[in-house]
Amino acid sequence: MATATKNVQALASATRAARGEAEASSLEFLTYRDNGGNYRWEVVDSGGESLARSGSFDSADDAERAARYVSQSASSARFERHGGDEHEIVGV
Repeated sequence: MATATKNVQALASATRAARGEAEASSLEFLTYRDNGGNYRWEVVDSGGESLARSGSFDSADDAERAARYVSQSASSARFERHGGDEHEIVGV
């Protein structure tokens, strides 16, 4: 997976450069084909560091659809902190 991650980071930088964006842009969702032939999405920060990765999908369309769903739903998601036996739900 290290090779795929490096490819994603390079792709993120190239994509930003092609669009004329500065490296300081916010988070990006990237979809890619991994070394096993499956498709995944990944959230990377402005420095290209991976913050989250998906499981595998059979098609690029499925991976992109899932990434878009997560991206669009994230602002309404609840944050639940697990600590021991107690659960604390925090609005984000």
